[in-house]
Amino acid sequence: MKIDANLVTAAQSGDQESFAQLYQCVGDGLYKYALYSLGNAHDAEDAVSETFVEAWRGLKNLREPAAFQGWIFKILSIRIKRRVAGYIRQRSTFDIDDFIASPQLATGDPGPASLEKVELLRALETLKPEERMIVVLNVLHGYTTKQIAEMLRCPHGTVSSKLHRALQKLRNLLEKEAAV
Repeated sequence: MKIDANLVTAAQSGDQESFAQLYQCVGDGLYKYALYSLGNAHDAEDAVSETFVEAWRGLKNLREPAAFQGWIFKILSIRIKRRVAGYIRQRSTFDIDDFIASPQLATGDPGPASLEKVELLRALETLKPEERMIVVLNVLHGYTTKQIAEMLRCPHGTVSSKLHRALQKLRNLLEKEAAV
């Protein structure tokens, strides 16, 4: 979704209503990205809330209003990396079983869709963080490689090739799992 630069400019001037509209535009995408990256709703909500507080405080320093979406995703990405590093420090290892644990899987018999979700999440965990971010933004949120390149501030060709390689890795892993 393209963010109206005039809305960003108004928010930069202190217009809270404009900032609330920006929240409406990107809030769901930020939350979904945080949830898929962190694996738990509470931490995802916290990360998104902290991101918006930081964005509100730093919005006046954003030089290019058209870059708002990439800028706020970058803030969230940094927060997510800090949280994941905290998880790792706390446990000294990152346990994929905790990452995918959910009340739906803990109760009763998980259906085939739940098992496929578990397999997909395990496969996603094998990707490098940047590859996982690109896949989640593209496949789950529908952003184009061009939009992702703008968000990550890297060349479009780099994003395209990383997405292609990451999807190939996932495909190979999932095919290997299915063959077992």
